[in-house]
Amino acid sequence: MTLPELNVEELLQQLTVKEKIELLAGKDMWHTVNNTRLGIPSIRTSDGPNGVRGINFFEGTPSSCFPGATALGASFDNQLLERVGSALADECIAKGVHVLLAPTINIQRSPLGGRGFESYSEDPELSGTLAKYFVKGLQDKGVAATIKHYVGNDQEFERMSMSSEISERALREIYLRAFEIPLRESEHKPWSVMTAYNRVNGLHCSEDPRLLGDILRGEWGWNGMTMSDWFGTYSAGESTHAGLDLEMPGPSVVRGAALQRALTAKKVFIEDIDARVKNVLELINKVRKSGIDEATPEKVHDTPELRQTLREAAANGVVLLKNEENVMPIKKGTTKISVIGPNAESAIISGGGSAALRASYAVSPLDAIREQAKEIGAEVVYSRGGNAHKLTPLFGPELKTADGRAGVDVKFYGSDPAAGKAKPLHELYAHSSHLFFNDNLPGPETVPLTCWAEASGIFTPNKTDNYEIGIAGAGQTDLFVDGERVVDNSTNPQPGTLWFNSGSQERTVVKKLEEGKQYSIMARLYYSSEGAQAAGTLSPHSRGGIRFGISPSKSQDEFLQEALDACKGADLVLCFVGLNNDFESEGFDRPDMKLPDSANAFMNAISSAHSNTVAIVQSGTPVELPWVDKVKGVYQAFYGGNEVGNGLADILFGRLNPSAKLPLTMPVELRDSPSHLNFGGENGRVVYAEGVFVGYRHFATTGKKPLFPFGKGLSYTSFDVTNARVDQTSDSHDVLIRMKVTNTGSVAGREIIQLYVNDVESRLARPFLELKAYAKTNLILPGESEEVTLMLGKRAFSYFDDFKSRWVIEAGEFKLFVATSSAVEDIKHTLSYYVDKTSEFI
Repeated sequence: MTLPELNVEELLQQLTVKEKIELLAGKDMWHTVNNTRLGIPSIRTSDGPNGVRGINFFEGTPSSCFPGATALGASFDNQLLERVGSALADECIAKGVHVLLAPTINIQRSPLGGRGFESYSEDPELSGTLAKYFVKGLQDKGVAATIKHYVGNDQEFERMSMSSEISERALREIYLRAFEIPLRESEHKPWSVMTAYNRVNGLHCSEDPRLLGDILRGEWGWNGMTMSDWFGTYSAGESTHAGLDLEMPGPSVVRGAALQRALTAKKVFIEDIDARVKNVLELINKVRKSGIDEATPEKVHDTPELRQTLREAAANGVVLLKNEENVMPIKKGTTKISVIGPNAESAIISGGGSAALRASYAVSPLDAIREQAKEIGAEVVYSRGGNAHKLTPLFGPELKTADGRAGVDVKFYGSDPAAGKAKPLHELYAHSSHLFFNDNLPGPETVPLTCWAEASGIFTPNKTDNYEIGIAGAGQTDLFVDGERVVDNSTNPQPGTLWFNSGSQERTVVKKLEEGKQYSIMARLYYSSEGAQAAGTLSPHSRGGIRFGISPSKSQDEFLQEALDACKGADLVLCFVGLNNDFESEGFDRPDMKLPDSANAFMNAISSAHSNTVAIVQSGTPVELPWVDKVKGVYQAFYGGNEVGNGLADILFGRLNPSAKLPLTMPVELRDSPSHLNFGGENGRVVYAEGVFVGYRHFATTGKKPLFPFGKGLSYTSFDVTNARVDQTSDSHDVLIRMKVTNTGSVAGREIIQLYVNDVESRLARPFLELKAYAKTNLILPGESEEVTLMLGKRAFSYFDDFKSRWVIEAGEFKLFVATSSAVEDIKHTLSYYVDKTSEFI
């Protein structure tokens, strides 16, 4: 049902100045301000990058977790991204969400960026094109996309104050280019843009008139609504004058009375305020066409069709990087498969931070492998191999409430329950031992902002063992087993990275627990809003948080011996290594590119002992693989969402032929990365000294060999690319390239053709090759062919001249590389295109 449109011009005449200013900041964490006098509704926003969380962090409505952005980027599949956008629109409608805070298209200039997994690629052409199709799928159903973070938000270190020092040329060719494609060149432009936290060349993005006015609305002609990242508005008058429409979240902490005062002092004018209000009202009109009511209660959206989309998306993000002797896929006749590594047992669905959500369900790789192994009669034997976590893994279904549900009973108190006289003010059930009390609780009149909380359950181990038990919290926390305090994290808790850096570091203890015996587990929290460690990063109604977990505790030698025993007699060993949201999250960057020590230990031991060892790497961005030459197979799996297990198993067992390619370069080690000496920054500045030579552009130009190049990805079949030709040109530099792709192997599959451009002779230094177009074939049967067509426009041949502030196409020869990766050895054909005369444009 389409709701009636607001008459924007009439409303601008009827609104008072105070009412206009109120519309320029949020009402609360997720909603805009409504005006009942004039019938202006509130609209609802929600994170985010790989799913629709809804309006609650704590015990929110279960949601579908889609594969992380690097997994979607690896698909190189525009139509898949459109389907994902459409499926996320359905999730938004089910949760009453008008504005989805996605997609993220920042550039992965370093493997260490904490939010790298949220962005598609290190390449702007791939990032911007995928975003364009994602936006179309989402907005075709009336839900607004919010493309973010505009611009240069490529690290987490001091992100609210750090200045990204970027040359004008690099800014235009790399960082802004990813945004320009969907915002300027698409027929389906996003209706909203979110500004970045950081500064660019000294000025905060949310108050930069050049970025928000001259470029975004001027050169690009975009006319949607801009909003700040959450708590990313730093001024009243400056941000309003520059072009920032909406301060989020609310209630306002920057605008409000300060904006009224700036208007009085003529630091901002009523025309500026009217322009901002108009954009807010026009966005409301756009999303009202969807018929979503702002008061819609949240619902779970779960259908067989959605599960199939999630499964296909997970599988299409799995990149096969090595397959010696065709060891994969798993073949009929396999009798025993050994599965090693904690990442197999856990469903690693996403990174952390605003990407995190409560998944409606999740399928682990181990469970999916066991299920598909039944079909070929293979035995599956699992061993942990070692602990590979920063925080102890959360309690599983062995922890139950008093009434037998998996999870914990939670009680809130107004005084210390340890005194024995306090009565609970509020009680609830929580499904997890990860408890972020940021929202979804009664008001302060029921549960004061200074309070105590207890989370308790009965834990029954399924094996006698020594266990590491740990607790961290936003506040002072202690952990009790059978009434005995076993972990003290209330005495001088140290700052940690949990919950956007508002939580403490974890403290742990090792305790022996017996199989089948019931243990009372209780976590206690004392929280005072006055003592919160990260003011401004939590809801003003936060009551802190508790996170407690458990894991088997053995020496690495003991874990290794168990793993080696599990591999005896196996036809194939699948080793799962990687990271999780302890390592990759909003709020902090990684300190290095390394896997956990235990993962490298069991990879070295097992690959030395067993000839058919295959590694499955799960991480959002690159990790070092020091044992890569010792294994027969390597997959890069990224984060696969709800269906991570089934998607992986479909590839491992050959139900689907892998067709993904790396959307980023995997260096051998961190120091090979072009940003290595200039990441993080100091004294408030991080210099993008590599300029336009980001990622594969650096490796291809210097000749430095990466571990695996951008665009690399193998198949279970083989392809020939023939008859490549320039088929059509025009005076406007529109160039049509055609070729034939033939499946020369024995398995149906899809190939991704990548077209790179090389300027043979240029006045300015240019990368040896730059991706300017790509295409993914349909499923090609063995022996059959498909014609592939790629189109280049004038931007494919241009560079940005920062002296002239114009794009320049120089006369001369351009080489067009038809390739299957950015590596020179994967260039299949080299074509030529000649430009007769130099030209310039904006």
